[in-house]
Amino acid sequence: MNGFDPKALLTRVGRLFSGFTPGQRVVTGVAALAVVVGAVLFVSWVSKPTYAPLFTGLSSADAGAVTAKLTEAGEPYQLADGGQTVMVPQADVYQQRITLAGQGLPAGDNGSQGYSLLDKQSMTSSDFQQKVTYQRALEGELAKTVESIDGVQAAVVHLAIPQDDVFTTDAATPTGSVLVKTAPGVTLSPTIVDSVVHLVSGSVPKLSPEQVTVADATGKVLHAAGTPGSDTAGADARDQQKRAFSDATAAAVQSMLDTVVGPGKAVVRVDADLNFDQQTIDREQYVPTNPNIPLSSSKTTEKYTGTGAPVGGVLGPVATAGTTGGSGSNYTKSDDKLTNAVGTVKEKTTLAPGQVRRMSVAVIVDAKSAGAVNFSQLSALVAAAAGLDPKRGDVVQVSQMAFDTTAAAAASKELAQAASDRQRAQLIDIGKTVGLGVILVLALLIGLRRSRRQPGPGEPQAIEVFRVPTAPAPIDALLEQAELRPALPQRPVDSATELRGRSRESVATMARERPDDVARLLRGWMAEDHA
Repeated sequence: MNGFDPKALLTRVGRLFSGFTPGQRVVTGVAALAVVVGAVLFVSWVSKPTYAPLFTGLSSADAGAVTAKLTEAGEPYQLADGGQTVMVPQADVYQQRITLAGQGLPAGDNGSQGYSLLDKQSMTSSDFQQKVTYQRALEGELAKTVESIDGVQAAVVHLAIPQDDVFTTDAATPTGSVLVKTAPGVTLSPTIVDSVVHLVSGSVPKLSPEQVTVADATGKVLHAAGTPGSDTAGADARDQQKRAFSDATAAAVQSMLDTVVGPGKAVVRVDADLNFDQQTIDREQYVPTNPNIPLSSSKTTEKYTGTGAPVGGVLGPVATAGTTGGSGSNYTKSDDKLTNAVGTVKEKTTLAPGQVRRMSVAVIVDAKSAGAVNFSQLSALVAAAAGLDPKRGDVVQVSQMAFDTTAAAAASKELAQAASDRQRAQLIDIGKTVGLGVILVLALLIGLRRSRRQPGPGEPQAIEVFRVPTAPAPIDALLEQAELRPALPQRPVDSATELRGRSRESVATMARERPDDVARLLRGWMAEDHA
């Protein structure tokens, strides 16, 4: 087995390249350059490290300190999220976190260290310094707590806590203010603002929610002092509950109407009035346990029999003459007392807020689809599906009107046009892909066809198998059969010897330049000779 010969391979490649036309050489050079550039880009992309977040949500001071330390250590890094996220190669994330943590980075508190400030107090600190340090620590901890809420990037809390005085009856109440910075595109809802208010007020003694002010970074007051903390959030929650109940009822009625009159042929609107008053009802009722068996009974009987004048006369200081004499008298008195066993039933009912006080349902049916609809039955169905109660004063109204389908038709037309455009674009993309593939195939076929070396002006145009004559053919006949005569110089021939010498020289030149063609020609002759 022959070994690999690079020199021979380069020679063959050079010979193949020399047979290309100028256009083929340009195309080959451009293709080779594109392959080299692609290889370089691929190698650079593969060798590029994958970056992972080192720290996120950093302040400007912490980001600057972290990047300075990374630059000193020669560690590559990238910034993301507007400079709030520092990214390093994924393989170095944990090592860099440990290294920077040992250097106290990131601080992560924007100057407020929370209760860690209490650890730095000395024994010589005055009472005033201790109170100020405690207040700063409390403000820092509250700021950290507010920053943990989703959507809040930074928070600053200020507290005004008056000094307690035992000789003052009307002491000033503490107040607080909170400044929050939200993430881009995030707006704090009233519920979250109410949570911030109660977090701050619940962490400071004697601080009521009405004395807390909350503002955002743009200067907008989200909660003003003197406003009850739960009013805004409660109103928002009530509105959400009312919308949710109305939407759920409307969806139930709409699904039924879509089945009866068809999709898009009816519109339902529900307005629910909910009672959010919390009521507690206490009821106490006495019920006899067993009336046939008394708990206790007593009977008293009194009798009198005698003679004498009956008692009479007029009250007063002046005595009046009374009746004298009389006859005998008697009487009988009987008194029965019966005590039955009585039980007590105590009942306490708490009505949860959010009960339906009154509900109104309006239904409009398209006039084009309301021909065979019985509106009395439809009204009863709507009332049953919505759960209406006439005792509450609920109202249902079903009417028919002509729907304006102009917008729906325009939207349908636009959707159809968009689908047609999308299909056309897909067909164009497919055509481009197929056309590019066809062009590449044709270019490849043309290149392969042209890569075959074209015969020179003094070389045979075709190689065929010739029958060798029985008698040795003269060199002139061989040259004529091999069509080598055009390769001979067009000069006057002086003699047969000179012609044979030139012919031999031409054959030798052809054997040196085109050994494969000469070998194929000789093999053909030998095959004919053996045959």
